[in-house]
Amino acid sequence: MTYFVQHLLFSAFTVSIGLYFYVAANAMPDSARMFPQMMAVLIFLFSGLMVFNAWRAPEDGVKVKINVLRVTVFAAGVAVYIASTEALGYFISTPLFMVAGYLYLRAASLLKAALITLSFSVFVYLLFVRFLNLPVPMGLLESVLGA
Repeated sequence: MTYFVQHLLFSAFTVSIGLYFYVAANAMPDSARMFPQMMAVLIFLFSGLMVFNAWRAPEDGVKVKINVLRVTVFAAGVAVYIASTEALGYFISTPLFMVAGYLYLRAASLLKAALITLSFSVFVYLLFVRFLNLPVPMGLLESVLGA
């Protein structure tokens, strides 16, 4: 399979995920629907850029191959994260997923991943739970954090 075809197929896969998020967000209230739909639009844009870059890549240039196993394991992690969010709660499942994701993708050290995750979680709590009063699945932390 050629480099371009690999990236085209992967892009089709990511666009289908983005399309699912976009359509599923239509069932949400107006205030909650905007974020998933914006993320879906970003998925569409980045998928298109990936195909464009693969198309314009020179035949003899250095090309990055898609590590299918790594992508599959990460996608399975995303599925576990989504499935666990309601039961565990957003503020348990999201930090676990973020730290695990940073470490698995080798994007940050444990300390940096923990600091980024803590900052993000506090920001989301203050913005969505306290300021905007939007429902966030609390799961096991319902009695501690309240809604």
